[in-house]
Amino acid sequence: MCMDRIEKLIKKVSKPARLSVERCRLYTESMKQTEGEPMIIRQAKALKHVLENIPIQILDSELIVGTMLPNPPGAIIFPEGVGLRIINELDSLPNRETNRLMVDEEDAKVLREEIAPYWQRKTIEAFAFPLMPDIMQILYTGSVFVLTEIAGISHVAVNYPYLLRRGFRWFLEESERRIRALEESGVYEGEKYSFYQAAKIVSEAVINYGLRYSKLAEELAESEDGERREELLKIAEICRKVPAEKPETFWEAVQFVWLVQSALHQENYEQAISMGRIDQYLYPFFKKDIGEGRINRELAFDILANLWIKTNEIVPAFDSLLEQYFSGQATNQAVTIGGCDIYGNDATNELTYLMLEVTDRLRLRQPNVHVRINKGSPESFLKRLAEAISSGCNNLALFFDDAAVKALKNAEVDDRDALNYTTDGCVEIAPFGNSFTSSDAALINVAKALEYALNEGVDLQFGYEFGAKTEKPKFLEDLLEKLREQVSHIVKLVVRGSNVLSYANAEVKPTPLLSLCVEDCFEKGVDVSRGGARYNFTGIQAVGIADVGDSLVAIEGALNAGYSMDDIVEACRKNFVGYEKLHKLLLQSPKYGNDDDAADKYTKMVLEWYCEEVNRHRNFRGGKFAAGCYPMTTNVGFGFFTSALPSGRKSGEPLNPGVSPSTGMDREGVTAVINSASKLSYENLPNGASLTINLSSDVLGEKGDAVIEALIKSSMELGVMHVQFNILKEDLLRKAQQEPEKYRWLLVRVAGWSAYFVELSRPVQEEVIRRISCRI
Repeated sequence: MCMDRIEKLIKKVSKPARLSVERCRLYTESMKQTEGEPMIIRQAKALKHVLENIPIQILDSELIVGTMLPNPPGAIIFPEGVGLRIINELDSLPNRETNRLMVDEEDAKVLREEIAPYWQRKTIEAFAFPLMPDIMQILYTGSVFVLTEIAGISHVAVNYPYLLRRGFRWFLEESERRIRALEESGVYEGEKYSFYQAAKIVSEAVINYGLRYSKLAEELAESEDGERREELLKIAEICRKVPAEKPETFWEAVQFVWLVQSALHQENYEQAISMGRIDQYLYPFFKKDIGEGRINRELAFDILANLWIKTNEIVPAFDSLLEQYFSGQATNQAVTIGGCDIYGNDATNELTYLMLEVTDRLRLRQPNVHVRINKGSPESFLKRLAEAISSGCNNLALFFDDAAVKALKNAEVDDRDALNYTTDGCVEIAPFGNSFTSSDAALINVAKALEYALNEGVDLQFGYEFGAKTEKPKFLEDLLEKLREQVSHIVKLVVRGSNVLSYANAEVKPTPLLSLCVEDCFEKGVDVSRGGARYNFTGIQAVGIADVGDSLVAIEGALNAGYSMDDIVEACRKNFVGYEKLHKLLLQSPKYGNDDDAADKYTKMVLEWYCEEVNRHRNFRGGKFAAGCYPMTTNVGFGFFTSALPSGRKSGEPLNPGVSPSTGMDREGVTAVINSASKLSYENLPNGASLTINLSSDVLGEKGDAVIEALIKSSMELGVMHVQFNILKEDLLRKAQQEPEKYRWLLVRVAGWSAYFVELSRPVQEEVIRRISCRI
């Protein structure tokens, strides 16, 4: 491997990111020119205009080419979603505390004067608002739920095996054939006719996109000599072929994947467009090339390292409000390695090991590397995995096949598709290649349901009756009944809001290229936003489950100690001021995460209620809603707007992340945390769940590898769905807060993805530091 080449490329993506207007400007130009045409064709023409005109470049030393934006790193603006929210902060972006974005004055002028006026009444939000003004009022508070489809749809694993078997010339020619067949039957309009017209346009666009890079590589080769000249000529040869044709070599296959990946990021909102089971579909190319001597392991490492680095070229264009809920500049482009095949046999291969090595050596924020583990996983692989984690590689998440497959089967996914599941985004699971899960469509602050149940449906932070109108509870059983009613009420609001936004996306922003990348859409002639995929889920995440469970067991203890429900409610309203004795009692009550059945049963119960409420609903695309339990960093944002809870948590403090204990409440060590988490009903979580284990590197000691391997095996045997590790030191994190430039590459696992610690907002940094309390 050539570490000089890799370090040079990493250095290029480590510059301060800039706000990029190129895609935004070109997209808007095309949309202005196509008014009145079918929307799917307008979107296809807009993507074609972008791919054929956006400035392209090949960076020095690159083997895999295709920049998502000129002069990376940078942030792409999607004006059709919520991208223009950032327009009010253009002057402050370069100087904000975290996640700074450089802004060119001329670009700012273009955004304000040319782009924003056009999109004022044409966004997804503008379409949706009149259909649900009451829900939008609650959404804008940021306290109860977040509806992410207001920004656009993404969160999907692309079916690269399907694409690699065809090439985009096949889609071009097959679209033409289907258009002719429709015309011969007298059909010259309609959704299916427009779909294939759009498919033809985007197929041409992607083919031409590759040819642009081929031409540029040839031009650059003229001014080079030696090894770099040969590399550029090879790149030119590859891009003349892919993605138009089927790849035949490993280098061609990886380049095919990246050109499509970068094109998809010009069409779709940038969150969680994932590459699926990459070690499985690239392995035949790797094995053939190694066997025939076309490449060696070192060249394969360099090619994969280039691919990993490319995913770091973009960051989200989040405004200051979104930074509270999605801190860390992650785009969550996930790759999945390891796991079993469609027959249930372990499918770990040489490429699985190599991709783990690339991840361990580079330690980048992206891609989000997800490792599938099962009882047949090789011992050597588990040891190598544990070694990487214990040494501080905080960019790995582990998924256990038994629990994940069971959850998908329970959601009516066929056995083979369930066994072939992939991951996308943070911790979401999905049938690979034939599903559109929109797996992060919404996040719900479940602690608000408890606040409403205790306060007759009134939101204490805002004074509005956002909850269902219920009477003041007097007994624990009474409270449980009202809590479930409030959970149901909030879920119904979110379901309605998500369905309206799904409809808005289908009307305002169909996605013809993405529809070629999900199996069944092309065959049906139905856009992915309208239900073209075989499996159609909408994922909704619970945040604060453990806080609610801890509160219920604390209430039970306080009532038994002679306090009344009114005492508890009033103590929470006063943030425990004047109620110090009661506060101490509440804090000392059993807590989830300590293998205490008295506490764990309530967290399990609340999560089951939540799952039942979510999973029974149907979505706009004809599929099901799917419950998940992970927070991004909404546990901090939601916590800011949540009053004091009977668990003893004070007003404004973060909520618990995923199925992890409330911060600082895990008192009995890591094994107790895993035991508590294993009691939850993962079969009801087809959208995934996150369990984060935080350990000080001092605690692990010399036997760190063996400890981590044992924890992995225990998690799998006990039936946990997911686990991820943070191996950190508090003093190091404090130094990073004081001198961020010296610790630019300090990577931490947040809540389903990794981020550079210094790019997290201060409240999120503090929450991460507080987690490092677990003992072995």
